[in-house]
Amino acid sequence: MFPSRQRGSALMIALFVITIVALLAAAMSRFLVDSGEKSTVEVRSVRALTAAQSALETGLYQVYPNGKWSKQTCPSQTITFPATVSGLSQCSVVLTCTELTSSYGSQTLNGVRLKAVATCGDADLNSSSPDFAVSRTMTVEAYDGASQ
Repeated sequence: MFPSRQRGSALMIALFVITIVALLAAAMSRFLVDSGEKSTVEVRSVRALTAAQSALETGLYQVYPNGKWSKQTCPSQTITFPATVSGLSQCSVVLTCTELTSSYGSQTLNGVRLKAVATCGDADLNSSSPDFAVSRTMTVEAYDGASQ
């Protein structure tokens, strides 16, 4: 009836629709970024766990080499994986060893506690590309079963 009063209503509806679509696009973009970050953290977590397991196996082999069940020296070391180890590049492990003595009945058991703290990624915020750093800790105890 009064066309002059209805002018511009299509423009308002179009602006409203464009605003809603832009908000949805921004939300979806944020979801994609969060998903990528979660995937990065998950991959780094698995790498850190693998690095810790590798360090524990290396330490156990140094304590009990080639099936010798008499305890050797207790290793404590820092292991940094070179870039040639593609799955564990940017990972390092601090392996600590503590000598243990335990008794079981009349037997005295000698053993070790190996603790591996593995870190993958670069947490330095001042670096050229700061990244997620993930850390995993594993501990194992082993006894030689020999009595003294």
